[in-house]
Amino acid sequence: MQKPVIKIFLFLFTALMAAACVESDRSGDLATPISSLLPSNTAPKAPTSTIRPTITPFPPTPTSTTLPPTLTPTTFSPPVPPAGPTLERFATGQEIDILQIEMFDSLAGWGFGGLDEISDHLFSTIDGGTHWSDVTPTQPGSPGTLTLKAFFLNASTAWVTFSNLDTILPSWPVVWHTADRGLTWQSSQLLDMAGLEQSYATELLFVDAQHGWLLTHNGVGMSHEYVTLFRTLDGGLTWLRLLDPYTDGQIQICQKTDLLFLDSQTGWLTGDCGGVMAGVFLNQTTDGGITWTYIELPPPADNLLLFDVNTSAACGGHDLHFFDARMGLLGVRCTLYPTLGEPTFAGYLFSTTDGGETWNATSYPGGTLFFLDRQTGWALSPDIYQTTDGGLTWVQLTTVNWDAQFDFISPEIGWAAANNDGQHALVQTTNHGINWAMLTPVVVP
Repeated sequence: MQKPVIKIFLFLFTALMAAACVESDRSGDLATPISSLLPSNTAPKAPTSTIRPTITPFPPTPTSTTLPPTLTPTTFSPPVPPAGPTLERFATGQEIDILQIEMFDSLAGWGFGGLDEISDHLFSTIDGGTHWSDVTPTQPGSPGTLTLKAFFLNASTAWVTFSNLDTILPSWPVVWHTADRGLTWQSSQLLDMAGLEQSYATELLFVDAQHGWLLTHNGVGMSHEYVTLFRTLDGGLTWLRLLDPYTDGQIQICQKTDLLFLDSQTGWLTGDCGGVMAGVFLNQTTDGGITWTYIELPPPADNLLLFDVNTSAACGGHDLHFFDARMGLLGVRCTLYPTLGEPTFAGYLFSTTDGGETWNATSYPGGTLFFLDRQTGWALSPDIYQTTDGGLTWVQLTTVNWDAQFDFISPEIGWAAANNDGQHALVQTTNHGINWAMLTPVVVP
């Protein structure tokens, strides 16, 4: 089961920057070391797991003709990597920073991170997060120049792709695949980067061992975030370029916040327009990502004018969860700009029981949403809340002073990859998130 991963994008228009700045003011004092905060506890908005490059306006004038999608995979020929250095695995005994974690039971899971806040290494654990095997594939590149995006189907199966930390195209754009917990890796064909000036992987997901998607960021400009969507039908060996800034306009507007597929055909894409457009960016596909349809959410009952074009509000969709083909939840975070006074914030949890045909909204405390199932979930910001009735009611568990990416495997057991002003720690809870104990991640053979 794919667990949410939290993503943060840089936007170049004023409304979004204003909302981001105000939101950051709510994160509290982060000057205290993480270790001293553990007895009293504190929690976060999910951090970015990778460092975003500086971006430039896009698209340029294409030098080639339009690139229409094809649904026939090409014949796979393993590419030959360029000469030069490759990422080296860490030595046994090296202490590492886990910047993002995904566990599949109390012992087995994955993490990625490394040193100096650079997330360019992949690790696996079989003891709950204290000892980690460095299973990074042999991606061409030098230390400190790359960052990775990964998807984990289970404790043994994963896909990984690397992006450059600067704005240029990846020097060897492939997707790696392992089915034996990183002991061996198979690289894909080279991704089609024709006509692009930059490419940065933001979403990578699979619904089974064969069907997957990769969304890459290609630049911003004029209230747009330009993206390319790739699709694989053969487990990641070959990738089809479905949509790009030249062939599609429907999904090029606004910042993208989440990509989710329920099966090989049905998928959802959420976004945050920073107030540039009214309502919430929410699109659905029923043909595997080739075409997308905008879904209009109804306003919440307590603010019927929230999505009106004349309302000074910036609302974005985040943390989309579907538990089957019909039952889903979507978090909507809004910044309200009054004529006088400071902006205020409102969080709404939209639910559907008919596959997205209709939606109903209730309020929630705000922050990142993480759900184990239809009933059990958390609202994660500096204040940690838990619900056991699908979001109808929320109980505050604790307050923390560090940002983090969270992962829970049961209502009681979870981990957080915490960050406090550049200090990183991996912590674990066994009582819903009320108390947290620090782990010391170290590399083992």
